Amino acid sequence: MAHAAWKWMVVAAAVCTGLLACGDDDDGGGGNNPPPTNQFDAGVNEFRPGLGEDEGEPEGTPFTLPAGVSYAGTLRGADEVTGECENAGTEPQGSGALVQVCVPLRNDTGASVEVEFPPGLIVVATSEGLGQNGLLIERTVITVPPTPPGPGGRDDAGTADGGVEEDAFIVPLYMYCLNEARDPSNQYMTYEVGPVTTDDALQELLRLLEGKRIDSSEDVRVVQNALYSITEGRGLTTPDRDAIDDL
Repeated sequence: MAHAAWKWMVVAAAVCTGLLACGDDDDGGGGNNPPPTNQFDAGVNEFRPGLGEDEGEPEGTPFTLPAGVSYAGTLRGADEVTGECENAGTEPQGSGALVQVCVPLRNDTGASVEVEFPPGLIVVATSEGLGQNGLLIERTVITVPPTPPGPGGRDDAGTADGGVEEDAFIVPLYMYCLNEARDPSNQYMTYEVGPVTTDDALQELLRLLEGKRIDSSEDVRVVQNALYSITEGRGLTTPDRDAIDDL
């Protein structure tokens, strides 16, 4: 776990530096920001709800967990320094550097259950302020063990104040930013699982990334820049497609 956390702490720092997308604006995350930082302006922004600075909630098909599996409390950002989720049940999943979220799960089936987080899954920031929504680009399958029953049955004590159940199985999802001018994740931000995107441009990007290996800060930057061409502009540019083809 430490190795993975260190790797993505370095990647996050490199990506933040390269993209200037870490919410360090003088006005606190919003305001006047430069155009997409991939240096190839994709043109006038196309309205996409919940993406970039467009109003509304991200659109797509609802995501549901398997029967017997549920969220065991509030989703929060990973530690902003280490990228780690406290008491994580698995290594970090995904390659994104700016929206790293700890997903607590509960399995009441009495047996292990496979949970699939599909490419295109969106998490929506719910904290006050301007948090970035996140996009998962990799298909992620996790085996969630059965949650042990407590002496009094289900333990919800930690969830009343936005916490997490004591026996929750924590899945760290490393996702990409969908709102360039907003703030990346930290341990104080809260999220909820949103839909699986049906946006045509995002779906095209996911198809182009199928089978690609993303294992360096430069690779992550290529993907994030391509996303900004979509969320802050009109869609993928020829340079975006060329860079993705070279991954």
